[in-house]
Amino acid sequence: MSTAHRTPSTDATSMRPRPFHPRQLWDVPRYAVMVVITLVCLLPIAIMVRIAVTPQVNWRQMPIDWFGPVDWSAFETVLGGGFPHALMNSFVIALSTTAIVVVLSAMGGHALARMRSKRKEGFLFAVLGTRMGPAVVFAVPIYLIASNLGLIDTYLGIIAVYIVYNLAFGIWMMHGFFLDIPSEVEEAGLVDGLSEWGVFSRVSLPMAASGVIATAVLVFVLTWNEFFYAFVLTQRVTGTFPTTIPSYFGAFQVEWGSMFAASTLGILPPVIFGILARRWLARGLSGGLVD
Repeated sequence: MSTAHRTPSTDATSMRPRPFHPRQLWDVPRYAVMVVITLVCLLPIAIMVRIAVTPQVNWRQMPIDWFGPVDWSAFETVLGGGFPHALMNSFVIALSTTAIVVVLSAMGGHALARMRSKRKEGFLFAVLGTRMGPAVVFAVPIYLIASNLGLIDTYLGIIAVYIVYNLAFGIWMMHGFFLDIPSEVEEAGLVDGLSEWGVFSRVSLPMAASGVIATAVLVFVLTWNEFFYAFVLTQRVTGTFPTTIPSYFGAFQVEWGSMFAASTLGILPPVIFGILARRWLARGLSGGLVD
């Protein structure tokens, strides 16, 4: 009905381009800086991928010939060795750790967000304190405990360490997301007859879905790229992708092509994971401001 009352003048006004504003000139340097930062971040990755497909005789050629011949032999060598097994180990360990950490972090973060106590802040800092020490300080006691329990080079041992290693980070993130949910919404659910678990699972958790996805992506990336504990606690059976990279350093030479091919394959899963979850990741990291 409203379209029948439109006049040619109103249509022309709606189609008229927006007037130029001098403030738009400030967008040019901002976008230019963003482009420069993006190129600087992508340049090492581009160099890595280019050397991975470069023939061995040209590995040390500088400057890099970006349009030179392409050789896939490094990828064939990597995929024909033990790297696929290490990549599968990384998948199993990272996905298991992420699932467990997200579940525990959601419950712990929700409980802390609804806690009304003067000791709450102190407890939060105590939780965060588990991540403040360097990994090398905890390596020896963790190794001794895992050795006495027979957990060296086992999935259970490395996953347990990663859960403890990432749980504080997950709780802190989920605590912040649940604080943004009004407590009145949960009280309304209790009034409607839901139990506390029902309010958490059917009201609070769906409202914090973007935070859950953001936490899951970051925990997955942290676990996937972790090297030190994996190097100490795993060997041939459960060795992960990062622990295979030093094997390409020989006594007299470095297999640059194979090392960069393995690194290229290793960065693909977290990148794909981040791309698939980019919408929820952006909303989660911005506190829901990005729609």
